[in-house]
Amino acid sequence: MKEEEEPCAEATEFVWHGSKTGGIEMFEPRQAHDAGGGEGQSEKAVYAAYDPNFAIAMGLTEPPDIGEEDKFIDHQKKPLQLVLLNGKIRKGQKIYLYKLPKQLFTKVPGNENEAMSKVGMKPCEVKELNVDDYLHLVRIGTDEDQEWWNNHLAKAQNETPT
Repeated sequence: MKEEEEPCAEATEFVWHGSKTGGIEMFEPRQAHDAGGGEGQSEKAVYAAYDPNFAIAMGLTEPPDIGEEDKFIDHQKKPLQLVLLNGKIRKGQKIYLYKLPKQLFTKVPGNENEAMSKVGMKPCEVKELNVDDYLHLVRIGTDEDQEWWNNHLAKAQNETPT
């Protein structure tokens, strides 16, 4: 598919992408690797959120010094909350919230919060935010959270066709 360079001019609705990286001039589809195994969660695409808080939450953390980052969104909390099981909260740092044209995106199957696009695009706007202003959107996981995540992963692995 071709890149869409000027869709912002005709956009009336938007989706949001949170990133640790400022100055992104062009979003390109990239291969995702979702541990949860949800349909549409591991496509080569640009991913974005319908709710800006969801996008912001995804950029509030980073991997630990050793090992992989492990996190999930607790959709039961209102507003939603990112649960960090392994990693670090990026206190004192910046996050960049990119506004993208919704018409280039489709809903991720089985996920009411996320959208994906198979085409590259320029962002319509970017806002620089302070991580510390959004700490209410993230929490360190409890033993119960870890148990829930382990069960979720086991279920996802059992449902994956081999």
